[in-house]
Amino acid sequence: MKPATTQVQNFLNGWNSSTGAALADLYIFSLVTGEIFYFTDFQTPLAAPLPNTNSPLVRFSIGPRFERTKVKVQIGPQIDELEVAIIAGQNDILGMNAGGTLTWQKASHLGIFDGAYVELLRGFVTITPGIPATFSVVGTITWFYGRVGDIEIGRTRIIMRVKCLLDLLTNQMPQRLFQSACNHIFGGSMCGYNRVLGLNALGVSTGIGQVTITCQAGSDQNSLTTTFVPNPSTSYDNGTMVGLTGLNAGFTRTIGKIDSSMSPSTIFYLKPWIFPVVAGTDQFNLLPGCDHTLVTCVNTFQNQAVDGSTGRYGGFPYIPPPETAV
Repeated sequence: MKPATTQVQNFLNGWNSSTGAALADLYIFSLVTGEIFYFTDFQTPLAAPLPNTNSPLVRFSIGPRFERTKVKVQIGPQIDELEVAIIAGQNDILGMNAGGTLTWQKASHLGIFDGAYVELLRGFVTITPGIPATFSVVGTITWFYGRVGDIEIGRTRIIMRVKCLLDLLTNQMPQRLFQSACNHIFGGSMCGYNRVLGLNALGVSTGIGQVTITCQAGSDQNSLTTTFVPNPSTSYDNGTMVGLTGLNAGFTRTIGKIDSSMSPSTIFYLKPWIFPVVAGTDQFNLLPGCDHTLVTCVNTFQNQAVDGSTGRYGGFPYIPPPETAV
């Protein structure tokens, strides 16, 4: 059984054909970069509580039209999938109420929803007759929760296939693989490098840590210009940037490259910002990145041999290449 609050249980116990009540689908899109969007397919925006929490009411806005397949509820480890059709036109802007500028089609094409988590809530709504009628959400329950698998993008329709989290069990791999590249998470416990303070696993400073920048003229949602020049030039490639101020505060992007051959330096990242960037005002934190090669581990971050013979490098650079004997 799905857990429900006392308010929802009382609502269901008293529901009959004469009750002024309705059901509403509520969608929560949680992006891996930190942005969260709340939408409903109801005729008006709704303020609803999250399931089984005492948090303040969350506003679910009206966006594009949503259609979905049925949700199957059963006991057992069967992988389920929810298919959500998003009927969005060129006037449907993602995060429009907060200043967003990307259409749903463009955001999907640019990979904004890759790996995102989607939660479908069933909202129980009471209706008070009047002109206009008023709607109040008694409570919600989680109807489906999963991660975006693949997306089909059309001119007016986006098909988003959401797989339940049991699907992650089908992609399990050993913790360590015999491969040339390091498979440690850069800055994780196995790596030991402190990306904020710029210290290797022994606590020795390398001078490559967190840097705060203010974007300069010419910055936009696709790239930022900055006076910062990394040394070495590749030390922040594949790194992370975090918004500190402005509409993108608290959100993250993966740095593709900092091109210091340009004047000023230009930061390119893998996905654009959803919200506009204000040059001369918005600030960001930059964290270094690693390409997981032995050369970078030794020469850039000085982190390979800090534990003596074992080292912190998680790859096997001298493993023989795979061969086939006939």
